[in-house]
Amino acid sequence: MDKREIAHVLRVIARMLEIKGEEAFKVRAYERAAESIERTSLQLEELAREGRLHEIPGIGKNLEPKVREMVLSGHSSFLEKLMTEIPKGLLEVMQVPGIGPKTARLLFDTLGVKDLEDLEKAVLNHEIQKIPGLGPRREAMIAEGLLEVKKYSGRVTLGLAFPFAEHLIAAFRDKGIEGQVVGEVRRCLETVSSIDLLLAVRGDPTRALLRSGLQPFASEELLCQAWRAEDEVFVFNTSLGVRLRLYAVSPEDFGLKMFWLSGPREHLEWMVRLAVRRGYDFNPSGLFRESRKIEIPQEADLYGILGLPPIPPEVRHRLDLCELARSGERISLVDVDDIKGDLHIHTTWSDGVAGIEEMVRKARALGYKYVAITDHATRVKLINGLDPDRVLAQREEIRRISSRYPEIAVLSGVEVDILKDGSLCLPDEILSRLDIVIASIHQDIGDLRGDLAERLLRAIENPNVDVIGHPTGRLIGRRAGKSAGLEEVFEAAARRGTLMEINASPDRIDLSEDMALQAYRSGVKMIISSDAHSPEGMEDMRFGVLASAKRAGLPSAAIVNTQDLSKWFPVKRASS
Repeated sequence: MDKREIAHVLRVIARMLEIKGEEAFKVRAYERAAESIERTSLQLEELAREGRLHEIPGIGKNLEPKVREMVLSGHSSFLEKLMTEIPKGLLEVMQVPGIGPKTARLLFDTLGVKDLEDLEKAVLNHEIQKIPGLGPRREAMIAEGLLEVKKYSGRVTLGLAFPFAEHLIAAFRDKGIEGQVVGEVRRCLETVSSIDLLLAVRGDPTRALLRSGLQPFASEELLCQAWRAEDEVFVFNTSLGVRLRLYAVSPEDFGLKMFWLSGPREHLEWMVRLAVRRGYDFNPSGLFRESRKIEIPQEADLYGILGLPPIPPEVRHRLDLCELARSGERISLVDVDDIKGDLHIHTTWSDGVAGIEEMVRKARALGYKYVAITDHATRVKLINGLDPDRVLAQREEIRRISSRYPEIAVLSGVEVDILKDGSLCLPDEILSRLDIVIASIHQDIGDLRGDLAERLLRAIENPNVDVIGHPTGRLIGRRAGKSAGLEEVFEAAARRGTLMEINASPDRIDLSEDMALQAYRSGVKMIISSDAHSPEGMEDMRFGVLASAKRAGLPSAAIVNTQDLSKWFPVKRASS
């Protein structure tokens, strides 16, 4: 398991302990351990083998053996034991808005709710509102949230699947086996139903893969081997809750199989039609001209033979862009390397886990030319939001730190809450003294219907607001984004020059691909930002680029933080 997987398992354990009713300090211990493991730069395997995992903050004597087991064996016997006591399906039940650990346990004890199917039956039979302390309003909230959660059941975010796949590809490469990610992960869907890898092997695939140490790589139970034509697929369960499928193929056919396994179906069918028009027979067995099979070791070779430039997998579902490529028109798409700065990050001044200087160093390591410190200003006490005095104090701290890093521009900013009436939680006299202001809705989202647009419109009218953060308020698999009235919001943003954020946090991807395309067609300029709360979190930038902006077919010109700061940064702040 890599760091993200271990942190994921630790958080699952924390949720299971909550359901069991364990004391809060025990639950928090697992959460703190997950946070520490995510942000540590230490090598976990080395520490585990040397018995030094306790050097990571939050890994005490009780947790160390559990983490060591995960690092070295790839599984958790403690989690397996918990799952014999608590139905695993309750974890999905807890994803439904309005259901916390106590409510999940209450539903389990009173109605026998063990999973989403049981919960749906309870909702349809109006059994939840009969439980003391819940009532009709809570039942209605649960019913609405259930629809969103069910939509993503059996799927995981790209933020979990992508690093998992990368880790396995690197592990196979270390053993001399080349491979590539295919399927939904390669196309960068925001959530995926499986993780698919294609491996180039010679001779007997089974012996080659097992000789390389297949079982430790997967760190999971081998479920089955199923022969498919000339390739063999190995299917595993994973700790993420989705299947891992490993496809083995000869190097000569690697490009061909990579194409067919990447999809999507509409693109495959489009390519078959094109091949037939150009005199080829084309199917999963190969590309043929007059019964002669053409070797395709690289996927780009296939596109070249058919007279096309390589079409990026992220936009293969966009047949309109495929047709443009066929006609010879160049498709210009934003990509990760285009990003020149991150304009939405958090530090220990609010709810981040690293200081300003550590985040600046990470931005510099990523090759950025600028970075904005945008801690929360909020009335939610748990987040430790900035009040006016702390905003100004932080601005001075940012200036001091910035002077030590002349190679990167460090902007002073804030993420300010948009309140229920559309006003902001900081006065204009404070906001006007900052380099960049992001206005976001964090409170009362669950009860919103049509008033989201009104709140955003009022924020856009404030001349101190530069960016609207995570505009629809979505949390993937937990809360649907609120899209009613966004056409008017986009028009207002385009008119006033207010930027819309594509929030790259894998749990948000907000704006989504569809919303980003709608904003672009409305003339809105956007930023892509990580919303990072740790240095490692800044690497999430790629998910906003790939799963939203690039899949939407946006050019880099639509994203302002692909440009030098001098080309777009509003010189509107007095040096007061």
